[in-house]
Amino acid sequence: MKKPLVSVIMSVFNEQQYLTNAIESILSQTFSDFELIIIDDYSTDDSLQICKKFKDPRIRIYSKTDEPRGLAASRNIAINMARGWYIINQDADDIAHHQRIEKQLTAALQNPGRRVVGCSIKRIENEKVNIVTLPETHKEIINGFRRIYKRLTIVAGTILAPKKIMQDIPYRTRFRYQQDWDHMLRLYESRKVEFYNCPEPLYTHFIRPKGVYFKPGWLEHNIFIRNCQHRRRKGLAEFETIQQFFQYLDRHSLQKLKWLTIRELLRLNRTLVVLKRKLA
Repeated sequence: MKKPLVSVIMSVFNEQQYLTNAIESILSQTFSDFELIIIDDYSTDDSLQICKKFKDPRIRIYSKTDEPRGLAASRNIAINMARGWYIINQDADDIAHHQRIEKQLTAALQNPGRRVVGCSIKRIENEKVNIVTLPETHKEIINGFRRIYKRLTIVAGTILAPKKIMQDIPYRTRFRYQQDWDHMLRLYESRKVEFYNCPEPLYTHFIRPKGVYFKPGWLEHNIFIRNCQHRRRKGLAEFETIQQFFQYLDRHSLQKLKWLTIRELLRLNRTLVVLKRKLA
């Protein structure tokens, strides 16, 4: 079988309510030279059965057996399975615009081998629709990587990137939350990529009640990943686990004050963001 140009990767965990729409949005793309790799992450609902109902030969399904759970591990498995030159992410509860692959690939080929391409998004929460227009250029995008707030300049779930880069810089399974953000930071720090966003909203992102935003440990992992970024910039070794990070803070009162203050600022910002969405 001829190798496809693009490999779409999708991790699935108990997404039976949304999965059909997500898969159909990929199969109806104007660009057809792709494969869709679906990794079942130990689903306990009918997600796997729904995937198997699709008979399109471009679909490849892999069910985890003894591999680590979670999005990071699933994406790494899919990337290593991929036969395409380019990888594009697709979440199992979101929808791709029918020209998404075509337009993002066209943009990527303007700087082949280096360009990582995202896009603006349509965000839907409680039936409220909001178009989130993201900055286009590399310089504008990386500005977000240095801020405490308003860091959203590229949506990790939308990116199309060369397979080689995704293999060279894999996702890290040791983070419970925000593996995407850690990955984007390390792509930036590698200096191997140029970021770009297509200005059109080519991806519909649904804010679900099951989202991780308010789950226990989300804030702690947020400051842990920021600390890892900070230590890399200083040329210091990262802490291997979040437990080591907090043990270190317990021994260093000034560092503890700094990072727990950032955590509380993030908590306040999260509350304000949610309130603003409700009032919109």
